[in-house]
Amino acid sequence: MFKRTLALLLCLCMLAGLVGCTSLKHGVYDKGAYIRAYLTEPIYDFDPLAAFDNEDNLRIVSMLFIGLFRADENGKPQKDLVDKYEYAEDKDRGSYVLTLKLKSTQWSDGVAVSAGDAQFAFRRLFDTATSHPAVALFCDIKNARAVLAGDDSVDHLGVNVVDPTTLEFVFERAVNIDTFLAALCSPAAFPLRADIVEGKPNWAKKPGTMVCSGPFLLRSINYAKDDGFILERNSYYMRDRQKDDLDKSVLPFRIVATYTTDHAEQIATLNSGAVGALQYIGYVPAELRGDASLKKAKVTDAPSTFSLYLNESNALFAKTEVRQALSAAVDRAALVEAVTYAKAADGIVPWTVPERAGTKTDFRKKSDGYLSASADVDKAKELLASAGVNASAYSFSITVRKGDPDHLAMAELVAAAWGDLGFHVTVKQLDIYELTEVDEEGKTVKTGIYASKYAEALAAGNFDVIALDLVAPAPDAFSVLAPFAKAFSGNATVLDETVNPNYDLTPHITGYDSAAYNEKIEAAYKETNAKKRAALLHEAEAMLMNDLPVIPLVYNQNVSLSSKKLKKVSSDFYCPAVFTKAKLSGYWELALAEGFVELPSDDEEE
Repeated sequence: MFKRTLALLLCLCMLAGLVGCTSLKHGVYDKGAYIRAYLTEPIYDFDPLAAFDNEDNLRIVSMLFIGLFRADENGKPQKDLVDKYEYAEDKDRGSYVLTLKLKSTQWSDGVAVSAGDAQFAFRRLFDTATSHPAVALFCDIKNARAVLAGDDSVDHLGVNVVDPTTLEFVFERAVNIDTFLAALCSPAAFPLRADIVEGKPNWAKKPGTMVCSGPFLLRSINYAKDDGFILERNSYYMRDRQKDDLDKSVLPFRIVATYTTDHAEQIATLNSGAVGALQYIGYVPAELRGDASLKKAKVTDAPSTFSLYLNESNALFAKTEVRQALSAAVDRAALVEAVTYAKAADGIVPWTVPERAGTKTDFRKKSDGYLSASADVDKAKELLASAGVNASAYSFSITVRKGDPDHLAMAELVAAAWGDLGFHVTVKQLDIYELTEVDEEGKTVKTGIYASKYAEALAAGNFDVIALDLVAPAPDAFSVLAPFAKAFSGNATVLDETVNPNYDLTPHITGYDSAAYNEKIEAAYKETNAKKRAALLHEAEAMLMNDLPVIPLVYNQNVSLSSKKLKKVSSDFYCPAVFTKAKLSGYWELALAEGFVELPSDDEEE
C-alpha cells in the first residue's frame, strides 16, 4: 500500500502511571489500551522476507519480530536484541570476527530467543532456493558468495553459534563495521525459529502456526470479519515474567485492525471522541487530501520508491532506448498531484537512506537528478524511432496489487501516457486467493490461509511491467543498487545440472545484466573506505538510471496526525509511528464504548 500511509494516531495507547496493567476495575482486569486501527490493504503474510515490496506490510512485521539491530529515524543502527558487540581484526592471521552478545528475551510461546535463531535466519536467507535482495548486504560473511554460487554448503556460512546468547560473524576480509551494522538492521535478518519455519511455507499466515519475538504477537486473523487481525502484547518480550510489571516493555494491550470502515469516516472522527477514532493507518482518500484537518499533519519521507520493473524477457523491453522512452513519457509531477503525499522521483535510492552508515545526510542530497519530473513526449518518440519501434504494433500490461487505490491510479496514468505513444497498454490487478487442502474424507476444504497472485507473479517474473514499492532492504544505498548486479541479485540458484550445468548466477528479476554495472557494484562491494564507497554508489545509480531496467516514479512519503491526548509515539527508519511506549488518557472509557471489554453483571461481580 502507498506510503502516504496515514498514521492518524488517534486515541492510542496507555494512561500514564498505570502500573502492571493488572488493576481491577468493576470486576475486570485492566490489561492496557486497545487500539482500533484501520488499514487500507489487508496483510496476508507476516514473513519478514515477504515484506519488501510493500512498506505497510513491513511496518506491521516490524512490530512482530525483534532484530539484532534497529535503524533509528536517521538510519543509524541501534542495538535491539544485541546487548554488546566487539569487532576484532588480526590481519597477520587473516582473522576478522564480529561477536554479538544477546539480551535475554523470549518468543511468544516462552522459548528463549537464541543465537541459533539468528543463525537459522541467515542460513535461510542464503539457501540457494531462496530469492531475496538482502543477501547483497551480507556477502562479506565468510563463504557467503560460494554458498550463493552453489559451490559450498550453507552450513559453512560464517555465522556461528558460540553459545545460546553469543553469535559470531566471521568475515572473508576486513570490513567497515558501521556498514555491516547498518546491514544487520534489515528485517531480512530478524531471527527466526527453525522448528516453526523450516519446511512450512505458510508458517507466517495464521496465529496457530507462528510465534513472535517482537513487542506484539498475532492473536487472531479473520478476513471475513471487520476485524482483519488482532495484535496483542507479547508478555514475554524483554521482560522477566516473575518480577516485572506486565507493561514494562509494551504499554498497549491490543491492536485491532479492521479493513471495512470508510476512510472519510475515520478521518472525520479525529479528536472527536467518537467510537472508532482510535487510529488510522491507510492511504488518504483523494477527496480529503486538501481537508483542513490534515493541514497540520507531519509529512516525512519514507524509505521506498514506487517503481516499475520492466521484464527484459519481452524483446521490446530488452532495448535500452525503449526503456528510456517509456521513462521520458511519464509525467511524474502529475503522479504526485494525483496522490499528494509523494515526491517526483529523479533516481531510485529513496530519501531517508544515509549517504554513509551512521551519517544524517541523505544519499539523495548528494545525488544528481537523473529523471525529469515532467514528460518529454518528443524525446520519447525520438528514442522509439532510433530503436526502430512502431509503438502501435505492441501490446503489454502493467501489473499492480489489487486493493491499493494509489498504485492503481498511478499505473493508469502511466498506461495512458504510454498509450499516447501508440502502445496498447492495460492495467492488470492481481488479487489474493484462499488456499485449499484435501481433508481426511477426501473433500477439498478451505484453509483460511491466503496467498497473493501478485507476489507470485513478481517472484516468478511473470509480468511485462510490474509496479511495486521498492523498499530499501537496509539503511544503505548499496542495498537498493546492488541487487541489479548479477552477482548480488540474491535470486535463487538453479542447481539442476541439466538446466544450469555451470551453476550460473541468476540476474535481477527484470533480466537486466550489464557487465559495466556489475563491475561498478563489485568495486563498491570491495571498497571499505566509506567516502569512496559512496562515490562508487552514486556512479552506479547514474548508470542504472541511464539503462532503466527499473523506472522510478515517485518517492513515497508518510503522513502522521496525532490526537492531542496521544503522547510518546516515536519513529524509526521503517516505521513513522512506533507505539510501544505511547500513552493516552481515557483509554478505559473508549475500550468500554468499543465493546473490547465487558463489565460483569451484578450477579457475576458477587
